[in-house]
Amino acid sequence: MKKVYVGVTQHPCTENAMNSNLLKRWFSANGWEVTRNANDADIVIVSTCGFNKSQEDYEISEIRTKGLEKRSNAELIVVGCLPMINQKRLREEFNGVCISTKDIMKFNEHMEKMNFTVKLEDLDNNFISEEEYEANPHIAFWVKARGAFERWHRRFPFIKVPKVLYTTPSPSWFCIRGASGCTGNCSYCGIRHAQGFIQSEPIESIVRQAEKGIAMGYREIALTGEDLGGYGLDRKQDLADLLNELVKLRGDFEINIRFIDPFWLLRLFDKLQPSFNSGRIKSFCVPAQSGSDRILKDMHRRYTFNEIKQGVNHTIRHTKVKMVATNIIVGFPGETDSDFRDSIRLVKEVDFSLYLIFPYDERPGTKAAALSNKVPEEVKQRRFEIIQRMAKKKQIRQFLGFS
Repeated sequence: MKKVYVGVTQHPCTENAMNSNLLKRWFSANGWEVTRNANDADIVIVSTCGFNKSQEDYEISEIRTKGLEKRSNAELIVVGCLPMINQKRLREEFNGVCISTKDIMKFNEHMEKMNFTVKLEDLDNNFISEEEYEANPHIAFWVKARGAFERWHRRFPFIKVPKVLYTTPSPSWFCIRGASGCTGNCSYCGIRHAQGFIQSEPIESIVRQAEKGIAMGYREIALTGEDLGGYGLDRKQDLADLLNELVKLRGDFEINIRFIDPFWLLRLFDKLQPSFNSGRIKSFCVPAQSGSDRILKDMHRRYTFNEIKQGVNHTIRHTKVKMVATNIIVGFPGETDSDFRDSIRLVKEVDFSLYLIFPYDERPGTKAAALSNKVPEEVKQRRFEIIQRMAKKKQIRQFLGFS
């Protein structure tokens, strides 16, 4: 029996995890064994991400290591977003087959030589497991922690999953990719190079998938996409139209949304209120990125701190949405001590429950990469540690149920 190894990235987005899970099930459906040892495989697949340089460094190291570990006659294939974000660096290390996230179905063509009878599109791409998150011990810990709370809840209903874990990935999610790509033009982000402009799935397709998941017994629908707030811009529809259809479905379920850009949360605010007050929308992530209006402008983000604060705080205090998370970047070029203090307001003044904080990393081909006023690494690291400590204290209080 032929064997395949599917390596996972250290910080997989939900779409990356879904694709890795799909590939393992696809090879199994065609009679292959999925092995956890790269040196035992006929095909070695390395799943990649490139949203920041530290992640890219890890992926390059993995490609190099797996290339040395694999058998001489085994094939190495690189998948994910790195081939589109920094192809130049990737090709300095690897000249083999690369299949990007948005082109995952091209695996069908590549495996024609193996006479696969089951095609990728024959399988549902709605599932994730804990295995897709095991490369990063920190993420793996929280994924397993959420799983433990869910198991305890089934036995002892009075035990609830803490709010701070609501956006932590879980195999209990039925994942639906609502859209790929984004509507923004952020000066720091390489994901746009990998995913392009937004491409929305039809509402009817998303509703059918949700109905199927609910019928299978899933109680949490995870809507995924880099910029779900911009859903439907290519179809003359919007996220509110989609959510209004989903919340009408019968059954005991809630919806987790990943991600809503603050620009769209604010622009669609009134239209989103019916779905937010339905009791169906459990949580979502609003990546604020900075609390400094000056830095937000340089990032090409389309909102101000006060707009974020008003939108998020109203959502938590006056609708039935249970939790909102965010991402923050520290050390963006030109960020001063005053700008950093403004970002601290995102922890002190805004009702976010979970913070994912990253030091700024330069991405090739972005406008921010050309800026000259870089923040020194030691300053960037110090700011990261300060705001990370503050966020952790707030998150611990959330975890313990104190706020």
